[in-house]
Amino acid sequence: MKYILLVEDDTALREGLVTALQNDTISVHSAANLAEARKILREHTFDLLLLDVNLPDGSGIELCREVMAAEDVPVIFLTVRDAEIDEVTAFRAGACDYIKKPFSLTILQERIAAALRKRSPNHIYEDARFRFDFTELIFSADGKRIDLSATEQKLLAAFCNHKGQILERQTLVEKIWACDSDYIDENALSVTVKRLRDKLGADCIGTVYGMGYVWKGSKK
Repeated sequence: MKYILLVEDDTALREGLVTALQNDTISVHSAANLAEARKILREHTFDLLLLDVNLPDGSGIELCREVMAAEDVPVIFLTVRDAEIDEVTAFRAGACDYIKKPFSLTILQERIAAALRKRSPNHIYEDARFRFDFTELIFSADGKRIDLSATEQKLLAAFCNHKGQILERQTLVEKIWACDSDYIDENALSVTVKRLRDKLGADCIGTVYGMGYVWKGSKK
């Protein structure tokens, strides 16, 4: 199953796209503004984002920058803005495509399919004890399935992508809570690390005092 977040303030268009795009292999969440989108992004992970540029509480390009600072997710803009500078700004923010309204639903579906194909189809971390499938969101230790929250998944992904590297606390906060890192309680990261250790084992995550954490994985 692939998960898409659609951020569009036009109610009719938003509801129409959710109905048209959702099927047995694609699940579509939707938001009408940046505030709703940020709340959803804190609670879920997505394979692709569809963003309008002009939103009631800001610009979709701003949200694109925030998302890309935390993780590599394909972003497609759907917008009436057709100036070259707008398109260039969107691509510089990290967008993979820019579709101008009005657009063909068939073309949009093909662009979405192409973006999903380009994304790594099987992001898997595996060692002697652990197997983490970040595409299917299946996590196991010693062959036993483990349930992780969306925040725990983001932290684990950051660790696995930088095995053996010291990740500073502020870097991890920005990766996990990119949309509102300025307002996160300083203990939030420590609490999330503790929860991961409780579920995976204390030895897999090392603490580098005064700096941050390092993913050690299995010692087997």
